[in-house]
Amino acid sequence: MKATTAFVMLFVMSSPLNAAELTHQFLSPSFNGAGYSSHALSIYNMELSRRLAIEAQKKAEQLRAEQDAQNTPLARFLANLESRVFNELARQMVDRMFSGDGATNQRGSFTLGGNTIDWYRDGTEVVLNITDVNGTLTTVRVPLGDFGWIPPT
Repeated sequence: MKATTAFVMLFVMSSPLNAAELTHQFLSPSFNGAGYSSHALSIYNMELSRRLAIEAQKKAEQLRAEQDAQNTPLARFLANLESRVFNELARQMVDRMFSGDGATNQRGSFTLGGNTIDWYRDGTEVVLNITDVNGTLTTVRVPLGDFGWIPPT
């Protein structure tokens, strides 16, 4: 056994030894500075994408809640009723604007949803002056008897 120990000691002492200085380096770019800008940019992009995803999810949930509120049977009934009332109102207004013997129904005015609509009829056309809630004036001219339009009698 002494011979084996002596042999191992002789072998270890006769082989060349190499050594280097031990240095410690951080692997994280936050500590060692190498590639820090790309590291910081990556963190910023991850935070931004997560924040945008949360905001998009909140907006989607809010939109879904609004759509659900508008899709109730009562809301659908009221929307349908409102549509039919406006349709009938528009039909009656058109009949009044384009019918008559020329001596009556020459002009009129009404307000709907904050918009004022003044109309008058001359011999060749019906002119609508529409003033919106901001005061912007839009004029619409509808010819009488042109384009196949025959006023009802």
